[in-house]
Amino acid sequence: MKWLLEHLSEIEELLRQRTPQSLTYAALRCRMALELVCYHRLQVAHDYISSNDLRRWQPRDVVTRLIQDVDARAASSYTLSISTVPIPDDTTELSASEFEKFKYVEVGSQVGFDVNRLGKVWNSLGNFLHVRVPTTASAELATFGKAEDIRRKVEEAFAILKDLERGTMVAGGVGETVSFECVCGSNNKRRASLLKQGQIVSCINPECLERWTVSIEGDNTWFKRRTLPIPCKCGETTDIPEQILYRLERNQKCSFSCGTCGAENLVMWRLEHASRSTDK
Repeated sequence: MKWLLEHLSEIEELLRQRTPQSLTYAALRCRMALELVCYHRLQVAHDYISSNDLRRWQPRDVVTRLIQDVDARAASSYTLSISTVPIPDDTTELSASEFEKFKYVEVGSQVGFDVNRLGKVWNSLGNFLHVRVPTTASAELATFGKAEDIRRKVEEAFAILKDLERGTMVAGGVGETVSFECVCGSNNKRRASLLKQGQIVSCINPECLERWTVSIEGDNTWFKRRTLPIPCKCGETTDIPEQILYRLERNQKCSFSCGTCGAENLVMWRLEHASRSTDK
């Protein structure tokens, strides 16, 4: 990945200076580069996952979620090649050796990494980017940590980044997809093989609060809108996206007009109190 070259060059220069100040800046640059590596893979895969489904934004957690929901090989090394001639539509009868007889042109290679190791290095680098809290009145306040400790961790991060720089592509995964249209009009796609029964997915539109429950039966997959039915005085109910209601603060109102009678309805979370008599 050529865009890593600038970061690697900066980090090398800072390492050569070997001062606590330069090593601290190198730690910061390494941490940012590791984030870019992971967020780049998220960017490539974003057609298949909503930002609202990412519970945590630490690099390790982002890639782990991609592996679970979008591309099982998001952190793996492999080479992608394409055949120079059309392959028959029906390949069920072809053996592995017969596939190998086709001529291929290399499209690119993705370099993988150990997700847990990358996460640990990223966390460790963060320890050098803060002033230490004094434990006693006589403790000395130090802006920078010990140079040797920082250098060791920066070099470990640099080795990960240097290895990743060999890659020529980042793929978003392959495989059958299923899709549905959200009420906001956005077309949502998901990797069929990674969907799970009862899984909850958010709309791909980051501004939309709609969520859907996955239902799988054999080869068929459905997405059921998650709403709460709110009754009107006329007897009709209106389905409101559950996230709109769950995100209300106490005493905050949500209003909607009944589609049948036109009456304005208000919804609010409210703390209530009741006392029960102990008399028999």
